[in-house]
Amino acid sequence: MSNDSWRPKLHLAPYRGSISDPNGLCQFKGTYHFFCQNAPTYPGDFDSPHGWGHFASRDLVNWVFLGCHVMPDAPCDCDGSYSGGAFVNEDEDELWLYYTGNVRDGDGDGTTSGRLANQTLMKSYNGINLGTKQVVLDNSGYPAYCSCHVRDPKVWKQDGKFHMLLGARTLADSRGAIMMYDSLDGYEWKMAGSVTNLEAEPFGYMWECPDRIVLNGREFLSTCPQGMSGSNDPDDPERVTAQNVHAAGYFPIDGRIIDILHLDNERMNAEAPRAAIDEHEFVDWDYGFDYYACQSLVDEKGRTILIGWMSLPHDKDDIRAYDNPTATWRGALTTPRVLSYCEKCGRIKQNPAEEFDALRGEEQAWDGSVTISPKVADVVIKGIEGEGQLSFGDFLTFTYKDGKAELLFTNDEVGQGRVGRRALIPHIKNIRVVVDTSVLEIFVNNGGWVFSTRYFDESDEITISSTFKSESNVWYPMEPITIDYLVER
Repeated sequence: MSNDSWRPKLHLAPYRGSISDPNGLCQFKGTYHFFCQNAPTYPGDFDSPHGWGHFASRDLVNWVFLGCHVMPDAPCDCDGSYSGGAFVNEDEDELWLYYTGNVRDGDGDGTTSGRLANQTLMKSYNGINLGTKQVVLDNSGYPAYCSCHVRDPKVWKQDGKFHMLLGARTLADSRGAIMMYDSLDGYEWKMAGSVTNLEAEPFGYMWECPDRIVLNGREFLSTCPQGMSGSNDPDDPERVTAQNVHAAGYFPIDGRIIDILHLDNERMNAEAPRAAIDEHEFVDWDYGFDYYACQSLVDEKGRTILIGWMSLPHDKDDIRAYDNPTATWRGALTTPRVLSYCEKCGRIKQNPAEEFDALRGEEQAWDGSVTISPKVADVVIKGIEGEGQLSFGDFLTFTYKDGKAELLFTNDEVGQGRVGRRALIPHIKNIRVVVDTSVLEIFVNNGGWVFSTRYFDESDEITISSTFKSESNVWYPMEPITIDYLVER
């Protein structure tokens, strides 16, 4: 089924093809560059090449899509130009893009053998024109305990050195881990340490998309552990963290990430990654159904901005895969979320960037319920006291009772396989809902908790009802962001 009315108006999405993991997020010479995984001929072509699609903007609301600027067209990445990050090299006045070049080598299963993971560098003087591909790290540089799954380089500079985080999966016990490499020049890299979770039971089989986030001088290790739930776990009403098949969250770090990684004295000679991360401190970035592969950037205003993919990967043995019932395009990204650390509650808060607020129209009050047409709005409820429920049409509810918030689809066709997600919240004081044609982002308590989901309701309008006792209920019609698809693929 294809329905172009489901195309988001407030979120980046492709004109055709599929987009997923945010890659190479940065602001370079005043321009924001949001790359992302892009399969330009999928859906329709299951063998579509995977490269980097490229959105660019000066203001986070008016965008151009410049096509696939990194494609699997070289021996180092012939089976996929996989995820990675950007490093703005101020000394060279260049943008350096690091990514994993995927090569299926031989008849192996791709996990224990038969795959090359080539960490590859491309440089640009303007963020658009890219230079040649240079492999800076390959399988020979990974410890023997690694499987063939090593990917998603994130590079930064600290204490006069370059540092690179890589996500990894172990051979012996399919344990997720993160490795760090150091370099003096960004070309030659040396193993500097590794970490995994403390307990004997693996905390997921692969830690994808590693990221270092610094807020108020405190460091956080962000990652996406895969394999966090079984076939029935996500909809278990008692499960309140890492509910998706593949999770996305962060660990608060006591000290500096580089110091923790450097405590691994065995490094290349280690039999396993060093157990150092307390999995019980894991905090979900998002408690909704559709959130994965997030990545951050620090812009020229000094803001730390987080972007996520509004879906998640699925394996053949997972719960029913969430369908996006569109025939020619798939996928969307979240709103750009500015991060701040709340010392009082000990959580990272996420809120749409102020540029997004500029899209608001005239404030309109509502009480009890409001019908919004078209489905493009910003809804704000302040001064909430006690328990209550938000209802979205007849297909979705957000309920808060006994310290637990639950997002529950009551219409399977609209939810496309999504059922229930939940979080423990001490109290709810305010709720903000970014409403889009097929996207809902629910920000609770100034973004201390977020619930994101896709939905596929064929109506052109949406009625939102509230039973919460509150001081004010307002909503704003929203002007859409603009996307000029200069290159469609």
